[in-house]
Parts: sequence; structure tokens; C-alpha cells
Amino acid sequence: MPPIGLGCPVCYEKALDSTGGVLLSDRRKGLPGVWRVAECQKCTVISMVPLPTDDQLASYYHAYSQDNQIDFSQRAGSRYPNLRKLFHWVSGDVDPRDFVEVPSGARVLDYGCGHAGYLSDFHHRGVAISGAEIAAYTVEACRKHGYDVKKVEDFSHIPFPSGEFDIVYLMQVFEHLRDPHGFFQELSRILRNGGMLYLAMPNAASIWRKVFGCNWVSGWFAPFHLFHYTRDAMKKLANQYGFDLLLAWSRTPESWFRLNLKAALYSKEFRLDWHRNWLDAASMRYLLMFLLRVIESPFREKDCLVLQFRKR
Repeated sequence: MPPIGLGCPVCYEKALDSTGGVLLSDRRKGLPGVWRVAECQKCTVISMVPLPTDDQLASYYHAYSQDNQIDFSQRAGSRYPNLRKLFHWVSGDVDPRDFVEVPSGARVLDYGCGHAGYLSDFHHRGVAISGAEIAAYTVEACRKHGYDVKKVEDFSHIPFPSGEFDIVYLMQVFEHLRDPHGFFQELSRILRNGGMLYLAMPNAASIWRKVFGCNWVSGWFAPFHLFHYTRDAMKKLANQYGFDLLLAWSRTPESWFRLNLKAALYSKEFRLDWHRNWLDAASMRYLLMFLLRVIESPFREKDCLVLQFRKR
């Protein structure tokens, strides 16, 4: 990785527009500070300038992980997958259980398993699934429930043997990674040839980023989201490490849109993750779901980008 401030951390070219960019604050968790993001004029990736140090990231995630609710329950979405898929089509939610195809006997890795809900569901369906997570208390809780989850010491390492998995998925994780090149090397190491990689992340080309600007907090999420990618940028990055893009699509979760709408309507002192208001009422949420599906239907680039790659 090039020294911070000398070039784009993704393409390494000295094309980062650090004189402009967008100034951001943490509208969700309330961490003090201001962060700048700027777009590379060559590869189009938007990155935080400068990137935080490892110690800074550790302090950020200490605050972040306190709000992570672990959930091993088998809810209705687990028992009725077709109804779940239909609801997610309406709500815009992106759920790996809806699109990650697991052949019989395949080994699966949930990297950044977080609340463990997806991990638990796949496990109960008989899938040979493992997890990796940076939060120690999540790892401990998962192990107590009998899940194979390993502690991630830093985001540049995947703590499993080479060629261990047929499928790896990361849901809203890749944008947190400080060294995308190093991580793709790790992905290439642990995935078998022909293995599948699924990524879901905020879409830097989203129409709603242009509409909300600095209030696009579901995507910016400063200081936790370090990079913001388009489908073309991800295709080029992944191709360097032997991954071919098979499928790309995007949609906007209603919960993301509602979060951004709150950010636009309320002052910066309003902590978006902590306070409920009239926008959170069930009737308003269903109205937003309907309006979103209609309003954004003409647009190709929506808020959450989902990519499927195959390792050569």
C-alpha cells in the first residue's frame, strides 16, 4: 500500500482529489471528529483521506461492536424462505440466504458474521459453514452455540487454511477493509478454483448518493467505511487476483433510504441509530417501500451493490 497522502490506496495512482471531496461526521454512532472522503480520478474509488491508523480503527470498532446484537433464533424468515424473498423484494433488504447458492457438500465462509443470523440459518439447514469475526464477544457466543467461528485479528488476514472453501460471502464488510489488495490475495488463497465469492456493499454510483450528498449516511458511514466502490471498480480490482465477475445488481433497502431521509431532515446532533420518530412507524415504512420501488425503477444504480465472482 502506498504511503497515505501520496496516491490512491486502490490503484496507487497519484490521482486522488484530496483538495475537494466531502467532509463527513459520524451521524450514527456519535463518534467525535470530521473525516474527508475523496474520489480517485483514475479508478473512481472514493476513499477516506487520510486512512485511519490501526489504533484509530481499533478504537472506532470498540464503540461500534457494543451495538451489535447477536441473534441465533430461527425466525419466520428461516422457516418460510419464499415469503422471505418476496418481502425482501418489496423492502429492498439484501440477504445472502436469498441469492447465495450452496451445492451439496460445499464449504462456506461467512466473513464478518456480525449478528450471526445468516450463519445460524445456514448452519440449521445443514450447510458446512464457518465464520470469521473481529468482535471477541461475538466469536465467544458463536462458539458456545457450537459454531465454527474464528477470531479475526486484523482485516488483512483470513484465519483459515488455503483452499478451505467453495463459497465465501461478505455482507457489508468489504468497504471496511483497509487493504483491499491484501484481502483479495487472502480470498484467492482460501477459495478453491471455481469457487464463488459474493460481496454486498454500498454502491458509490447510486442515484441516492447524488440526491443526499453528505447525508448519504447509509453509504458513507464515517469513519467505518473506508472505501466506496462502483461495479466497474470492483470488477477491475477482483480481476487482478483471478476473479471473474458473473453477476452484478443493486437495490435500495427501505431502512437505508429512511436513515438517509432522517439525516437530511434532522440536525447533526440527532443520533440516527438511537432515536425513533414518525418515519419509523410501520405505516410510513410500508409507504416508503412502495414509493422506492416505483421512483427508482428507471435507475440502474441503486444503493446496495451485490456482486458474484468466480475464482479462475
